[in-house]
Amino acid sequence: MIAASVVMIAGLAIVAFLSQAYGYRLGGVMVVPLIVVYTLREPLSLVIFASGTAAAWAALWALREYTLNYGRRLFLAAVGVGAIATVGVGFTVSQLFPGRLPFENAEVIASIFPGVTAYNLMRLDLENRRADLLTMAGCYAALLAVGVFSLVVLARVGSPTPPVLALPTSDVVGWIGIEPRGTALGTVTPSWLSISLLLADVAIYEGFRKRYDLRLAGIIIIPLLAVFSVRYGPAIAVFSIGATAVFFLVSYVHWVTLLYGRVLLALSLALGVLYALAIGVLRPLSAPGITLFFIGLFVGIGAYNLHRVTPANRRAHIRISAALFAIFYATIFLFVDVPASGLISDGPGPYALVAVVVVGLAAVELRRLERSIPDAAAFARESVFANVSVDGADTDDSPLVAETEEDR
Repeated sequence: MIAASVVMIAGLAIVAFLSQAYGYRLGGVMVVPLIVVYTLREPLSLVIFASGTAAAWAALWALREYTLNYGRRLFLAAVGVGAIATVGVGFTVSQLFPGRLPFENAEVIASIFPGVTAYNLMRLDLENRRADLLTMAGCYAALLAVGVFSLVVLARVGSPTPPVLALPTSDVVGWIGIEPRGTALGTVTPSWLSISLLLADVAIYEGFRKRYDLRLAGIIIIPLLAVFSVRYGPAIAVFSIGATAVFFLVSYVHWVTLLYGRVLLALSLALGVLYALAIGVLRPLSAPGITLFFIGLFVGIGAYNLHRVTPANRRAHIRISAALFAIFYATIFLFVDVPASGLISDGPGPYALVAVVVVGLAAVELRRLERSIPDAAAFARESVFANVSVDGADTDDSPLVAETEEDR
């Protein structure tokens, strides 16, 4: 886990510097270091990621050329096409190399990052895009060297954390001649259920953004935390404590330095990774290394998203995200036999009451948000165009009013 954390933090620092100093996007704040981690776990992950990015790029090009879609719609299209493409390519690769890449255990499958990378590249002009791609390749090679060097050093001095990269299933471990540690983890939550929850969460997340202009914890964080909790019971508690601590740290840094955007996100992610690494050192046998590693990333994303939410809406942000976790985990609980290490493995018990209270609090926030939406008819009548008469038309004929009433 130390080697993966070193790669991630080094990559975040490089991306933050290049973004701040030279304006590079590099596919996204955490894309390049995460690809390196994927590669060190399974080299074929690079093929899957590149295929998903190419498919997302093709979809974006077609949408830009032949439709009027733009902005968030393009982003969602890229994410969706990239995720579908990685599923298809991942399944094909797993059939061609069944002993090397178990389809259900490949983290890059159904990942949003190919779409994020394609979208970021699309927003650059041709000259800057070439420079961005070359810089991405250079950063990838440098971080790959950092990861291999870290693995070699840790193999000699020992590591107190659960393994992430030095697993027996990693070809890189054999290539560099170090002793593997740990064992590969089987799948507890079926892939179809995990993907279904991810799709549902994306729809809910976008619905809240559109209707209430409210960002929830993250576009895929809540369902994945529910999936992690099936194997590692304290996952949600570890995330909540870490996200709270990192939120206050990031807010303080922003207040003192006025850093924002990609640099502040990189800082938040680095703090989340360090937090997860500390948990791995203190309790090395209580959680799979890859689970802790991703929880650390989620801590950084969740804390940054909470920081971006206006103070007036933070309570709703937290309560609704918590309710979604309760609903997603209850759904998993209906279909999965939770092992002893998972959350609520011995039956719902008092947790059911806690879930009901959490969902109830979220319902209160939803009611408040719904009531805060102004009446469309009143909004149209208060418009600066309300007194403009065209051919005797009055405010009752306003397209704003008519359109809203039809929508209702």
